Amino acid sequence: MNSQKTFYYIALGLFATAVIGSIINSIINYEVIVETFIKLGYPVYLIHVLGIFQSLGIIMIIFNKSHWSLEWVYAGFFMNYFLGAMAHLAVKDGNGASAVICIVLLFVTYIQSKKIRNVSNELSEFGKTKFV
Repeated sequence: MNSQKTFYYIALGLFATAVIGSIINSIINYEVIVETFIKLGYPVYLIHVLGIFQSLGIIMIIFNKSHWSLEWVYAGFFMNYFLGAMAHLAVKDGNGASAVICIVLLFVTYIQSKKIRNVSNELSEFGKTKFV
C-alpha cells in the first residue's frame, strides 16, 4: 500500500509539473502559442479557457475531494491531450509526443488513485458488521 502511494505521488508530481509547465508556457510564450493554435485551426480564445480549466483540474486532482468530479477531470484532461496530439498529427506539426507522455502519466495517476481509494475503502469497512 505504501509503495502504491509513493508511486502515485511521483506520477502525480510529474503530471502536475507538466500541466503547470504548459500553463506557464502559454503565458510566457503567448504569441507562439497563438500562432500554433491558428495553424491547428483552433480559436485563440481557447488558450485562456484551457489555462483556466487545466488550473482547476490539477487543483481538483491534487486535493481529490469528490470522486464523481474527479472522474470528469480525468476525462477532460484525456480529451484535451488526445485531441491535441491528433491535431498536431493531422497538420503534420510535430508528433504530439509531449501529449502522449501526459496521457501516460494521466493513466498512471488515474489507475493508482483508484487502487488507493479501493484499499482505503476496504480498510475503512474492515470490522464493521454487515446486515444482509
